[in-house]
Amino acid sequence: MKRWLPGILIILVISVLVACGNNSEKQHSDHKSSDKPQALKADLKVPSEAKKGETSELSVAVTLGDEKVKDASEVKFEIVKNGDKDHSEMKTAKNNKNGEYTLKYDFKDAGKYNITSHVTARDQHTMPNKNVNVK
Repeated sequence: MKRWLPGILIILVISVLVACGNNSEKQHSDHKSSDKPQALKADLKVPSEAKKGETSELSVAVTLGDEKVKDASEVKFEIVKNGDKDHSEMKTAKNNKNGEYTLKYDFKDAGKYNITSHVTARDQHTMPNKNVNVK
């Protein structure tokens, strides 16, 4: 009997290791392809042209996959006239609670403006931008 004891112990240890290994593989195979991280998307909408002194609406629709992001941590619009970053404006957008964030803005002077939306949500940040020609 004493001769069999080391053999039985080895078989027990191997059985436990094999059982743990199979369980781990099963857990990994349970992941679905939809578990892949999804990128935050921000669809920026600004007029291509505007008139100085008139109110224009800037908006950004925020999504993560198919889900509308209604609770972004921060959504701001950076407004830069003629590429002069030293005199840019940063304005906080209004959360419309439907995944869309808006800002009513009066362009005071004629020129070319660059609008960048700074969107932070779900530990991600994105900054799409577009131009507006103000006459």
